[in-house]
Amino acid sequence: MLIRYFIKLFFKLIKLFILFMIILGLSVLGFFLYIYQIEPQWIKVKNIELSLPNLDSEFIGWKIVQISDIHINEWMTQKRLNKIVKLVNQQSPDIVVLTGDFFSQNTTELQRLDGTSLSYRKKRASSLFQRLMNKIGISTPQSPAHSYTIDQEILTKSLINLKPNYKSFSVLGNHDYATEVTLVEKALEDSHIINLKNDFYTFEKNNAILNIAGVDCFTYRKNNIKKILKNLPEKGVNILLVHEPDYAQYSAKFDRFQLQLSGHSHGGQIRIPFMGAPFLPPNGRTYPQGLYQVQNMIQYTNRGVGMAYPYIRFNCRPEITVFTLNSK
Repeated sequence: MLIRYFIKLFFKLIKLFILFMIILGLSVLGFFLYIYQIEPQWIKVKNIELSLPNLDSEFIGWKIVQISDIHINEWMTQKRLNKIVKLVNQQSPDIVVLTGDFFSQNTTELQRLDGTSLSYRKKRASSLFQRLMNKIGISTPQSPAHSYTIDQEILTKSLINLKPNYKSFSVLGNHDYATEVTLVEKALEDSHIINLKNDFYTFEKNNAILNIAGVDCFTYRKNNIKKILKNLPEKGVNILLVHEPDYAQYSAKFDRFQLQLSGHSHGGQIRIPFMGAPFLPPNGRTYPQGLYQVQNMIQYTNRGVGMAYPYIRFNCRPEITVFTLNSK
């Protein structure tokens, strides 16, 4: 009887263990499905009302829609970017701002014969070109010159469909300078986006002024805020675009900008509850996501719509931010 009891108990425990392993396996599978497939595509449209001091009544109610860190790569396809652009247009923006990292530098490197490195994506794009040429009977050598032309086409075909009431503006990010920055700039130009490289654009309505300024990539030391300040009108509200959010520690010292909009950090892509983001890039660790008050300036860090490798997100949804301007 006792042996029979232990045999029954043993088989019962085996069944419970198998059930536990099935539930655990499904949970793990569900978790990986979520971080790889669900959250990266689950874009949050975040509405924020911003009260800016001395904002003229002519600009009260204006909507500025920010997207950042598109990162054209294997994950960010033409189809996905088209959906993002459509979602931006649905917000009826007066201004669209794009705060850098349009292309994406992959961390997986392959070595070329001359000793320089060639990213996986460059290799892939170049291979696509070669296969196409071979199909039509043209033999081509390995050529990195065609590396990012596919990405340029994707970017242009999508961003040209942005429909702000007034203008779209951009600044460049570190991934843009690490890849093929001239192709990024050409895509922005062809998409009718004003790329602000240490410069500003002035909106003037009935003597009311709103300045949109842009500092070029800080990571690659392309920034020159003093060039902006030299010609910036004394009158009006000044909004600064800069890819790296931690630049706010420097830009706020001038006390000339009411708002800085940035990206770069992706919010960390992975945010562990009660711990935050374990992985943040340089120049994106002090202000990794959301709203901050830096001296007299508001800093906002957008979590981005794309991703750097690995292409996962957890507790850190991609974001389109809609700012509605108001006056204090």
